[in-house]
Amino acid sequence: MKTLALLREATGLNLTRATVERAVKQRMEALGVDDRKLYTAQLDRQELTALIELVVVPESWLFRDPQAFAVAAEFARARLAEGGRLVRMLSIPCAGGEEPYSLAMALCDAGIAPTAFAIDAVDISAACIARAESGLFGRNAFRGKDLSFRERHFRPVDDELFAIDAGLRRRVRFRQGNLLTSELAAPRTYDVIFCRNLLIYFDRDTTATAIGRLGALLADDGVLLAGYAEVPSFTRHGFTPLPYRQAFALRKAGAPAQAEPAWSRLPLPRSEGADRSAPSATPASV
Repeated sequence: MKTLALLREATGLNLTRATVERAVKQRMEALGVDDRKLYTAQLDRQELTALIELVVVPESWLFRDPQAFAVAAEFARARLAEGGRLVRMLSIPCAGGEEPYSLAMALCDAGIAPTAFAIDAVDISAACIARAESGLFGRNAFRGKDLSFRERHFRPVDDELFAIDAGLRRRVRFRQGNLLTSELAAPRTYDVIFCRNLLIYFDRDTTATAIGRLGALLADDGVLLAGYAEVPSFTRHGFTPLPYRQAFALRKAGAPAQAEPAWSRLPLPRSEGADRSAPSATPASV
């Protein structure tokens, strides 16, 4: 199936035939095309992008697995205390901005000045990037028992929508991109990388490639936050878990001794529990 192969190559996702068939059917109906061969013959870059949007729609929410954000905040505080330089962070895939904005809120709540950190947020979906840049979130993005952060960092737009603080929004730079392509190469490495619940949609070879690219983007003494089910894949490809419960933090194997200083033993806030539920049927964005 040509379309399936093209989508797998473009996204790196181990997409099923059924997922692609549903997306193709939706696009054919939208275009008013009844002939599958005609549709395939007209499958240009623009139409491929439209298909990608249909197969990578993610589900996420603010402060999903809160322990990961606590780890990132403690790491950033320690890094700033050591050298006082800007802490650089990456969220990939960033979906609708839930993860990078949660990270920005956690840093500010830890007493870190907004000017002391910079967050890059990347997703393959242009629709996700547009939604993230708006800074608007519906009630479904606010889950869990502790929603005090909503009072601190959001303002209500109407009964259903909330807008994130403009100052925090400026600390996150969103852009469309793909982890599996060279376009993501950065002039400098990142101190913290969030890449959660992405590798579970890759086959073995693509997983190895993705981890290699993440390793190149991460500073030698940096920390990476993964999804619960992805930790074994990282440990098979050059990463070592750090001793946090429910945070799923890792560092590069063989990293300098200072990569695990006192901050790695600091007590973290009590968590409501990590999300170990099965992922949604629709794959997350790259």
